[in-house]
Amino acid sequence: MKPVVLTVSIPATVLNCQVQADADVAKGPDPQVPELQALHHYVGQWEDEIAGRPEVKRAEIAEWILRGRFLRQSWTTESTDGAPPAKGLTLMTFDTEQKVYRSWAFLATGSVIENEGVWDAITKSFTWGRRLVERSETVITKASFVDDSVQDWSIVKTDEHGKVVREVVGRSLRRSLPSLRAA
Repeated sequence: MKPVVLTVSIPATVLNCQVQADADVAKGPDPQVPELQALHHYVGQWEDEIAGRPEVKRAEIAEWILRGRFLRQSWTTESTDGAPPAKGLTLMTFDTEQKVYRSWAFLATGSVIENEGVWDAITKSFTWGRRLVERSETVITKASFVDDSVQDWSIVKTDEHGKVVREVVGRSLRRSLPSLRAA
């Protein structure tokens, strides 16, 4: 018996996929992870005032994405003193396995900054930190939510001996809450 040879032709299929920036926006944090509610303090459009640097203007917008499991914060900084503009994106969430807040900042320069955070409900403050092992430095960012429209913050970098080598202090003012669309 001779084997039967079958030739199967499968026409090429072209898939067109378009991702829309606002398609992932969620109405709020995922209710299955109650710890995410603390990150909701960051939601909205903010303008920053940096102490001692009136020539620097920073604006940011934060909104919930990916079914409310991540908070996306996009920001830009411009200066009238000749410094180049800066842009970046930060993602924040709560790690349910490690029981810690996490954030990843992606800067237009290619830098990536990862932090772990702690929320203090009594003072309405986040403390974010990271250790720069290669340089024996520590960076601590603290954000205190004075009320629904004011955030006081500081970024302190210390060397291996705990000496402050850089400190930036500022205040963010909420200009509006985003118009939210269902995910």
